[in-house]
Amino acid sequence: MRQHARAFTLVEIIVIVIVLGILAAVAVPKFVGAREDTAMAAAAEDLKAFELAVDMYAASNSGYPAEVAQATAAPELAPYLKNDAALTKACPLGGVYDYDAPAGGNPGYISIHSITNNEFDITDMLALDDHFDDGNLSSGRFQEVNVTHVRFRITND
Repeated sequence: MRQHARAFTLVEIIVIVIVLGILAAVAVPKFVGAREDTAMAAAAEDLKAFELAVDMYAASNSGYPAEVAQATAAPELAPYLKNDAALTKACPLGGVYDYDAPAGGNPGYISIHSITNNEFDITDMLALDDHFDDGNLSSGRFQEVNVTHVRFRITND
């Protein structure tokens, strides 16, 4: 007597492929959304860490650290940051960080500048603004200066 090998039929294989396709269609957007949420949370954490470092420096030294160029470390802030070169790293949402010291009655800011080959998306900046205050880049602590520059107010002088 001859034994027949057990195998999947074409219909069974098609059903499996369809089920896997549906699972992928549901799962992939969630992973992409999680990645974007993680980048936004990391950028918000960076801004809060910079703000805390500047506030601690000001409390210890009765003044604010000197202004630095974008993507440049502020040596005075090194003792107050986990990573003394934190201002030199790229923003997770795109762009680079820049510390703007208070001057002439203006508050201090941490800016994010879009630069060539490292640009941010304005919708990501709106989400970051929504995290900090009102979701409107023309008001509140997080504001748009122009299409390549947003800033987070860190002092209330």
